[in-house]
Amino acid sequence: MITPEEIKRLFELSRIEASAEELEKFPKELDSILKYVEKLKSAPLGDLPPTLSFVAETTEFRKDGAYPLDAADVEFLKNSFPEREADYLKTKKVFEG
Repeated sequence: MITPEEIKRLFELSRIEASAEELEKFPKELDSILKYVEKLKSAPLGDLPPTLSFVAETTEFRKDGAYPLDAADVEFLKNSFPEREADYLKTKKVFEG
């Protein structure tokens, strides 16, 4: 079973805040989920081939590239950000160091 210390470390790495009560409860819940996954692994599948998806579709990728925006879209985007400096949009820091 995963320990409360391991859960706390996972929460810290994921930047998820949790109360002491949640940290105590989470290992039991996670253990229950993992046991269920193990149970699913032992389900008889017969001759089914391994697959990543049950949908018989292919994914269409769009060509990556820049495309022009009209002035109204640019203004809408700028006004959607809580902080900006001239034409630059400010966001919270993602990486430290």
